[in-house]
Amino acid sequence: MEQKRFWSVAATQGGVIGLVLAASMFFETYASLSGSVGLMGLMLVEWIAVVVLHYWLLNRYTKQYAAQFSAEEGFPFFRGYGYVLVLSLFAGVILGLAQALYLHGVMGYGAYIEQYASALKELLASSPASSQMEPMLKQMFTQLEAAPVPSVLQTAWGGVTNSILFGGFFGLIIAAVQSRRPELFTPKNEE
Repeated sequence: MEQKRFWSVAATQGGVIGLVLAASMFFETYASLSGSVGLMGLMLVEWIAVVVLHYWLLNRYTKQYAAQFSAEEGFPFFRGYGYVLVLSLFAGVILGLAQALYLHGVMGYGAYIEQYASALKELLASSPASSQMEPMLKQMFTQLEAAPVPSVLQTAWGGVTNSILFGGFFGLIIAAVQSRRPELFTPKNEE
C-alpha cells in the first residue's frame, strides 16, 4: 500500500512541475516566434524565473519526502537523488506530451520551422551586423529548413530528456542538502 502512495504522490508532484515547464515552453515558443525584441527580453526573465521555480519545487517536494524518514533511518543521498529523478521523469512526460501535441498537432512542425525562420530573419534584419553575417545566416536558414522533421515520439522524448537532465543536475545539489546520516543514539526525553 505504501508503494502505491509513493508513486501517486510522485506522479502528482511531478505533474505540477511538468505543467509549469509546459506553460514555460508555450510562452517561450510564442516569444521566439513573435520576433519581438521586447518579448525576447521577457523570455530571458521568464526562463530565469522558471529555473528558480523548478529548483524550488524539486527541493520542496524532496524535503517533504525526506521528512517521512525518521532520524534513526536517515535520508541517504541516493534516495533523495532517486526521488528527484522520479519527479523529473513524470514532469518530463507531461512536458514531452505538451511539446509534441503543440508542435506537431496544433502548429504543425513545418509551419513552426517557417515561422521560427521568418521571426529570426526579422530579428536579425534589424541588427547592425546582419549584412556582415549574411552568408552564414543564409547557410543556417538553409540547414534549418532542410533538417528532417522529427517524429512525434522524438519530440516527446526531447521533453523527457531535458527534464531529466535538469532534474539530474538540480538533484545533485538537492540530494546533498537534504541527505542526513542515521542517528544511532537519539536522546530520550526523561520526565
